[in-house]
Amino acid sequence: MDYPQPAGSYVSHTPQFLIDDYNLQMTPWTSVDLNAVGSSPDYSDENLRTALSNFVSALGNRYDGDNRIGYIQVGLLGFWGEWHTWTEDSATHNWIPDTTTMELIDAFDAAFQTTQVQIRYPHWYAVGANQRQWFGLHDDSFAHSTIDEGIYVQAKAATDFWMSGAMGGEVRPELQATIFDDNYAAGTQYKQDFGMCAETTHATYMLNYYAFGASYTGNTLASARAASDQMGYAFRIAEVSVAEGSVGSTVDITATVSQNGIAPFYYDLSIALSCPDGFSGTLGGVNNIASAGSTASFTFATVPATSTCLSSLVFSLESPYALAGAPVKFAQGVSDGTVVEVFLPLPPGSPPPTSSPTPPPTPSPTTTPVANQAKYICAKNPPLPSTICTDGSVAGGDCATENENNGCHKGGKRCWWNPACPGSDNPSPTTPSPTPNTGGCPVCAPTGQACCETCIDGGKPSGRGCFA
Repeated sequence: MDYPQPAGSYVSHTPQFLIDDYNLQMTPWTSVDLNAVGSSPDYSDENLRTALSNFVSALGNRYDGDNRIGYIQVGLLGFWGEWHTWTEDSATHNWIPDTTTMELIDAFDAAFQTTQVQIRYPHWYAVGANQRQWFGLHDDSFAHSTIDEGIYVQAKAATDFWMSGAMGGEVRPELQATIFDDNYAAGTQYKQDFGMCAETTHATYMLNYYAFGASYTGNTLASARAASDQMGYAFRIAEVSVAEGSVGSTVDITATVSQNGIAPFYYDLSIALSCPDGFSGTLGGVNNIASAGSTASFTFATVPATSTCLSSLVFSLESPYALAGAPVKFAQGVSDGTVVEVFLPLPPGSPPPTSSPTPPPTPSPTTTPVANQAKYICAKNPPLPSTICTDGSVAGGDCATENENNGCHKGGKRCWWNPACPGSDNPSPTTPSPTPNTGGCPVCAPTGQACCETCIDGGKPSGRGCFA
């Protein structure tokens, strides 16, 4: 309502009907320090407070839960809607009564049950001991006394507010052009390090108009992008395991998701799994993985136990509050994190289904014994005998000891041996020549590389891998 401007360009944003029809009193002011003039309404006026409450109620009825809106900054009170009336004249400092502020907090709390709400300062009535669900903070002078006299020190009684409501705001305008420069002289109260401020306050986003106007180049642009990546959530699939399912010819797939970001995802978020055999499933609760370093596991049941499905598992994140064409992304994976592709072997005890339940005929024994050849494979779990012997899924190169975790490419896999495969005339456990794999992709046959690398049928390199 009071948007300070240099003398000669000021326009009041206080609703005129309150002045004309309800005799709302206005107080003009001038500030040398701000190089601005303004005119503040009487924030204790009953008609003004009623009008504010009615406006917030209508705003919530129209926009609460609208997925085009990530956060509502409360505003409305004080200079620029920033909840203060500070000038060099201390008489202006207390123009906003606490009762008016509390009424506005109540109005927003009642009107917005889904969309996140942010207030400019950590008022005791909204955060801390009286923490309101979905109430966060926004600092419109970010990196300018943010972690000294600014927002964070005032929020010491509410340092966990970010678990319920997001931290946002705007990089201090006069810092935007230089804050990501290599020679930016951080370390003073009014010129602070962006990364330190973001980590301390658990920031989710910051407005920065310079970045999209004059913009950055070179190292400065790279630093700005890194700062943007630092904020908010960072979900990764830490592990995927497969176990025999409770229904025949199916398996259970468990994905362990880790949160490595400095802030949660504040809206409903699910993990989805699909594969080419037509399976698709969605499990909610990913947004509950809030603090950095925390994990949660999600098990998808009755996934088809076929090499077609298990060799092309696709994980993604879904939220009803994400805009079409702007998916929530992992901090890993292909298509810039849109999906994570995983390739798994069939689990022990779950042989791949056949097209006919009738077992193949057993060949007549011969009088000449067939020599055995030792073969091995890199895997987290013991491989099926058919995987080693029939499919020729032979690991190459750096497996040396039976059932010993010796690196075996990546992921802490072990070297599993099966010396009973019919093969060459040499029964000793020597590394065989790689055999091309005509189905699936547990091994790159020409190179002998395991599936944690990338390959397709026939062993040619491609963009596929167990974990992108």
